[in-house]
Amino acid sequence: MLLHRILLGSLLLASLAHAEDAAFVPLNPAEMKPLANHTSPAHQTAAHFMHGVNFGNYLEVPAGQSWGVQITTNDFVHVKAEGFDHVRVPVAWQQYAGPAPDFKLSDTIFARVDFMVTNAQARGLAALVNIHGYDEFTSDPAKETDKLIALWRQIAAHYAAAPDTVVFELLNEPKDAATTTVLNPIYTRVIAEIRKTNPRRTIMVAPGRWDNVEELKNLTLPGTEDNLIVTIHCYEPFYFTHQGASWAGPDVQVEGIQFPGPPSAPLVPDPNLKLREGVRHWIENYNQLPTEKNPSGPLAFTGRLKLARQWADYYGRPVYVGEYGAYTRADPKSRANFYKAFRQVLAEDKLGWAIWDWNAGFRYWDPRKQEPLPGMQEALFGK
Repeated sequence: MLLHRILLGSLLLASLAHAEDAAFVPLNPAEMKPLANHTSPAHQTAAHFMHGVNFGNYLEVPAGQSWGVQITTNDFVHVKAEGFDHVRVPVAWQQYAGPAPDFKLSDTIFARVDFMVTNAQARGLAALVNIHGYDEFTSDPAKETDKLIALWRQIAAHYAAAPDTVVFELLNEPKDAATTTVLNPIYTRVIAEIRKTNPRRTIMVAPGRWDNVEELKNLTLPGTEDNLIVTIHCYEPFYFTHQGASWAGPDVQVEGIQFPGPPSAPLVPDPNLKLREGVRHWIENYNQLPTEKNPSGPLAFTGRLKLARQWADYYGRPVYVGEYGAYTRADPKSRANFYKAFRQVLAEDKLGWAIWDWNAGFRYWDPRKQEPLPGMQEALFGK
């Protein structure tokens, strides 16, 4: 079963992470060369991207749809005051492009992204701009590569004079046909195009399978490039972080999962839910296992984040966790417990991060009350 493999993988990652006397042995192709310089331009930029927040469900929302949030100048004021040092700005640039061969981007999208970048700079916040939700590319990379390059040619030229604390992320959560192996030569081409106008700009790249840490082993990067940061995402334990999320499928419709497990009283799923056997097995373990072995506990992510740090140390490439978070259908105390535990492991592994998100479904900020959700300030900043 898929879930059994996920659980076994998590246990394996955790056991490897705690084998302190075992040397880390990377599995990457031979052409992936370690960099000796651990104070590279990428490392210097990474210091500005340690505690961030995603302005999600805004500029990546499909044109004409109304389920997104609004971001105002006041949001940047609050982000800075809360203690964040940067914002990640997801943008669906591909929706604002004209026809081939130029794929000219509209003035409208540049104006909207400029608002985000300018306000971040005005508040002393670094800014990460990406291409988000490009499903046409991830479905058929060969067909869409010219468009991806054309988009970055324009974005790069537009922000060529921006401060070094404005960073580009080539592609959010590549998946499906956009495997890590397929992406490697495409990334090389896109980076070369950006370097024509931004020779010193820090660029972030992601492995396949939705920025999966286990895909780092398949990544190869241009050996002459010392200004690249690798970004991963982690939403483990998924059945806790996505409980009640209608868009995430039937396996996450069991609500009432706490963090950390086990619960004081066993969780009994609604018998009308058509849960796979693997999900039911996960819930059984959640109900019974002690916290240190519980699938709804730090075990779910500790090994993954440790692997990211080990890989980063070996290759001399900073690794950044661009998304983690829990949907607001989880109870407030469990959410706060989760964010605190995740943040503590990130700190131990010296990994920068950005939570998903500011004021949407995984929100940190309550836009109605104009304050953080219960427990979130202390969870992320210890205040």
